[in-house]
Amino acid sequence: MTCKEFTSLTDSYLRGELPEEKQEAFELHYFECDGCFARLKAVERLYSKEVPIVTAVKQSAFAWSELWQWKPLLAAAAALLVVVLSSIFVIRHSGHMKLIYDISSFSPPVYIKSETRGPGAIETFAEAMRYYNQGDYTRALRILKQIPTPSLNPQVIFFKGVCFLLKDELKNAVTQLDIIIENMNAAYYDEAMYYKAIALLRMNKKDKALELLKHLTGMFSPYSPKAKELIEKIDNIL
Repeated sequence: MTCKEFTSLTDSYLRGELPEEKQEAFELHYFECDGCFARLKAVERLYSKEVPIVTAVKQSAFAWSELWQWKPLLAAAAALLVVVLSSIFVIRHSGHMKLIYDISSFSPPVYIKSETRGPGAIETFAEAMRYYNQGDYTRALRILKQIPTPSLNPQVIFFKGVCFLLKDELKNAVTQLDIIIENMNAAYYDEAMYYKAIALLRMNKKDKALELLKHLTGMFSPYSPKAKELIEKIDNIL
């Protein structure tokens, strides 16, 4: 019996439907042919349900095919996920920043009229401070910028820094206030430290702001109690 004929008769043999004369030839063949014997045992296990019938290749092909068909939807879902996560981040960041601004809210420092040295500086500064007292910090700052650099005195520098802070131009505010601090100008030194700390806090530089405020609490200054109060708010809320 040939291997091809053996294969064609395998089902009939396992169902007991093979004629006796062919059954002897069939059994003789699988004793002589290792390949056919192995195939017979494999089919026999399938018939006895010892081995589950799984069409792995077809299932895999179907799965990849389905995945390809769903590709546009999956891409849209991924894009939506990115948007959602980004929105959560923005909301949390916005909430955090709102909290910082609430904590660091302040009333603009009071302007007390005094001498401003330099040619033409007196009239220009006085005009700027009229707008400052009216709450028009944009126009006040625009006029303050017109005062020539050689004629700048600590009062002009300080209120320019405060105007920047009130307009939320934080880096510019720090730059101006640092001039006061670095030169240790007695008239505005502690005020400059306090408002610089507020600017740093709003820049999300909490540690640097706290360092400045703690230094201020050790000074004999009317801003020391304000610094302590702000430190407590930062420690308790942030």
